[in-house]
Order: sequence, then C-alpha cells, then structure tokens
Amino acid sequence: MKTFNPQKILIPIDFSETSMIAIEHGAFTAQLFKGELVLLHVVEKHWEKFSVVAPELRVEAPTDLINSIEKRLEEVAADIRSKYGVKSTCITSDGNIFSEIIAVSKENNVSLIVMGTHGTSGIVEFFAGSNTYKVVTEAICPVISVRAYANTIGFKNILLPIDDSAHSRQKVNHAIVLAKHFAAKIHLLGLSDSDDSGELKKFEMKLDGIEEYIRKCNLPVSRKTINGGNQAKVSYDYAKTINADLIVIMTDQDENITGRLLGTFAQQIINHSKIPVMSIHPVEANIPFVFPY
Repeated sequence: MKTFNPQKILIPIDFSETSMIAIEHGAFTAQLFKGELVLLHVVEKHWEKFSVVAPELRVEAPTDLINSIEKRLEEVAADIRSKYGVKSTCITSDGNIFSEIIAVSKENNVSLIVMGTHGTSGIVEFFAGSNTYKVVTEAICPVISVRAYANTIGFKNILLPIDDSAHSRQKVNHAIVLAKHFAAKIHLLGLSDSDDSGELKKFEMKLDGIEEYIRKCNLPVSRKTINGGNQAKVSYDYAKTINADLIVIMTDQDENITGRLLGTFAQQIINHSKIPVMSIHPVEANIPFVFPY
C-alpha cells in the first residue's frame, strides 16, 4: 500500500466560516508535511438554467465578479504564505461545484482534500447530499471534512474505529502518518456486534495486531472495545469522552458495502460529527490488508 503523504492539498473555498477554518487546517497540515496548497473557488453556473427555457441564450459569468474572486483568493494565498510559509496555487473555475472539485483534484494530482461542511440532519441525509458528501463519495484521495466547531488547528487525539468490515484496517497507516507529524495519540476503538465468543476472540486478536503495530511505530495508543449499539453513535460519543480532534474512517465501514457508496456508518459520522473527519476509500477491494512488519 502506498504511504500516505499529502504533498498537494486541495481546499475548496466559498469564503464561508467553515471554508476559512478548512484553510487553516489545510495550511498547517501542508506546513508539517512540507507540501503545498491548491485553493479553489467555483462560480456556479446558475445561468445555465436558462438553457431549459431559451437554449439560444448564453449568459457568461460577470467579469467583475471573477476578478473580485481572484483578487480575494490571492489575498488568502498571500496570508497563508506569510503565516505558514506554504506555497499556494489559486484556481477559479465555473460550473458544478462538486464536479469541479473532483476534476481539479485529478488534474493537479491532489493527495488530500480539506473542505468545510455544514453537516445535515433528519431525513435529508438519506437522499442527495451536500457537496461534501458527493466529494467524499467520488474523490480518489482522502478527504478531511471540518465544521465551524473545529477552531483548534492540529490534531492531538485521533480516534481510529475498527470493525469487522473487510477494509477497516486500511486506515491504520493514514492515522499513523498523521499521528507522527502532529505528535498525536491514537485511540483505538474496537466495534464488535457479535455475541459469539469465538468471533469476539478473533476480533480481539485483530485489535492486538493493530495495537502492536502502532506501538512499534513509537506512538502512544489507548484501546477500548464496545460491543453492540449504533456504531456511528458509539464512536462519536466515545470521541467526545477522549477529546478527539480527528476521526479516521473508511467510506465503506459497514461490511459488504464497497465501491463508491458511503456505508451507513460513514454517512452518519460525516453528517453529524462536530469533530473533523478523515474519510478514506478502500483499495484493492478483494485483497486483505497486511501490516508491513
């Protein structure tokens, strides 16, 4: 498995409070990893709706608006260079926000996306989601989603939920890389839903291996196993008790969920967590992860 190394970090910016917080998180991360930022603002083509009524009518984005956005992006980039010493490239595009974020991330070989989200609640979350939801679903690189509550920059307590799903362990190395750079502690949370003693024993052996690997990386680690309940709620409640400032999850945390779909666990965590969440897509779906020691 390729080592996680965020050398180029994309930050979508709409100049909202959450996107400005995402900038701080992304810039600090880039500084630690000696990487660079790509700052992206997408001007939505609301005028494209005219094509339904009058296909012959073509309305371009106002030049003054584009110029104003580009100027503000450059001001943000200058502030980042001054504060963090991090190189920043500014991109202004127009179109669908989600599609542009994905396209720019691929064109620029981005290794991490950090973006603000407002979260969702109620029945809405089970239908067409926010741009954050769509980006997490389709991005080929990890995505860290942050909300307005995440004012403290940097990560000191990283929650690593592990369940019985096929790819759950693949996020371990990501957590270790971040913990080393941020000088953080990893809190290993075993999530079991089995009452079978044999299965529980095998699960604990799996956790033994993960804990041993983290300790061999000379990182502080705690461990707890919780059996039963809504695993997303259990994880989030536990995250609060340990003052976690990052939760690392797989997008298919639920067993038998693969491909570009978000499992229920991932969806609930991303939608409701006030704590930043790093979402990682599984690789080589049918090949079990093996620790490199």
